[in-house]
Amino acid sequence: MTLDRAHLAEVLSESYSYYEGPPPVCRIDARLNPLAGDLIGSQLRPDMRVLDIGCGDGTTLVRHSNRFREGVGIDNDRSHLDLASKAKDSAGVTNVELLHLELDDLPKHPWPEPFDLVFSERGPIGYQTRGVQAALRVLRPGGLIFSEVIGDLHHQEVREVFGDAAPLNQTIRTLDQVKVAMERSGVGIRVAADIVSKRYYPDVYEWLKFQCGIWAWTGQPLPLPDDPRLELFTRRHSDAAGGIEVTHHVVWVGGVKLEDPPRYAEHEHFA
Repeated sequence: MTLDRAHLAEVLSESYSYYEGPPPVCRIDARLNPLAGDLIGSQLRPDMRVLDIGCGDGTTLVRHSNRFREGVGIDNDRSHLDLASKAKDSAGVTNVELLHLELDDLPKHPWPEPFDLVFSERGPIGYQTRGVQAALRVLRPGGLIFSEVIGDLHHQEVREVFGDAAPLNQTIRTLDQVKVAMERSGVGIRVAADIVSKRYYPDVYEWLKFQCGIWAWTGQPLPLPDDPRLELFTRRHSDAAGGIEVTHHVVWVGGVKLEDPPRYAEHEHFA
């Protein structure tokens, strides 16, 4: 397949961010592929006080605002909070507060009462004990904690061509890594799952629009229109009609804050 360099240049010259901009044309194979927001929504109760760590554009809090008493969303990016604020105001939501806050400042903030549910969708908790402990410090005993993080297979097709590939001899999977971080911090695990699906773009140009948003978010420079990796990726992952297929993989881990946590779960990072 011969790529249209002028079209590539047009796509690459646009301004990208993770949340803003026109969505690319994409078909998702949603069979047996639940969404984290639906799982979170199923656990909400009218008397709950909930916290979204790394709330981004506020989609989950706004969508489920009629299911909980009070919600708080924190993010360290003011542009994300601006988007969340617009979504909140547009929907007429009054029981959600948005705060510009770093993860390390979470336990130090003067919260009026602990939360009943703390969750993070591809946010800063999950991979390391530090993030889990920060969340647990503001969660009541017996409260729920849930984390969705990017999995090992996510966009493996892109990593194989553009770099940052997973190590060949990986010693621990992301799912196990998150489980260990939670269990060591005093969480009784209730859900641990790999969620894998496929996404289909009609051509390489629509895929590139999405991928540029990811690269812009992670700070990776965009390729040039004549980058040979674009042609290599297209050749490897195009179907007969020129469409592009990529893997989408996230990990879910959630549980209950134990009232009697292990002795090594002393929240030493935030003493």
